[in-house]
Amino acid sequence: MINVLYSGFSYLHEDGLVYDTDRGRVGFESYQMLYTHTPALFWVDGELRWYPAKSVILFTPGHRKYYSSLPGEPYKNDWIRFDTDEEFIENFPVTNVPFSPADPDFVHNLFKLIAWESNAKKETDDPEMLALFKILFAKLSDDSIDLLSSPYHHELTALRRDMMLHPEFDWSVDSMIRRINLGRTRFQTLYKETFGISPIDDVINARIRLAKDRLKYTTRSISEVADMCGYKSTEHFIRQFSKMTGMTPGNFRRYGQQT
Repeated sequence: MINVLYSGFSYLHEDGLVYDTDRGRVGFESYQMLYTHTPALFWVDGELRWYPAKSVILFTPGHRKYYSSLPGEPYKNDWIRFDTDEEFIENFPVTNVPFSPADPDFVHNLFKLIAWESNAKKETDDPEMLALFKILFAKLSDDSIDLLSSPYHHELTALRRDMMLHPEFDWSVDSMIRRINLGRTRFQTLYKETFGISPIDDVINARIRLAKDRLKYTTRSISEVADMCGYKSTEHFIRQFSKMTGMTPGNFRRYGQQT
């Protein structure tokens, strides 16, 4: 039996979102699965942790469900809240921790199909709905097992968490491999296989996100923002910011709230 209570897809919270069942949000006693279109914060192991866009999480009944947008950023996701007694869901290998699916577009399309099916039919014994859930969970189960069994998964995840929390640090491939004790080529290959992006590009993206936040919500000068985000050269910061966003830091500060 699967009883879909609420579902939707591609919903944009332009002013951000904080969802916390410990503070009155509904769904504490139900399953809830999310697919994020934007980076987000999730409460995992007693702390807020950053996770990239295109992450999936299965919250279980009785578990605190806390997730939010990044400060000052919009939030967009797909979601399904449901009750079930199906063993393939109860035995899902990764719960209450986000992970990155191998084929995010396929997952997103399944969320859409489930939302459409739930709006069309309300029976809890709907065979089409059960079939869609089985496809979704079979795909995600394979992805989560592959991720957890990948070499150095825990070490890479811990490293990336530190990189995302402190992108202003002097990150280089050499400093990263000292943390994990791998060769350069092996490390960069494993990192990209695990997270879908090179480690240096990951740091650059995190620095640009931090710079946007500082430009929007502080009055610090461009050179001060560059320094706060880990850039030793203001000129390098301006070039990289312009390349990544399509506008200079100064123009972003003036017009960024409108983008």
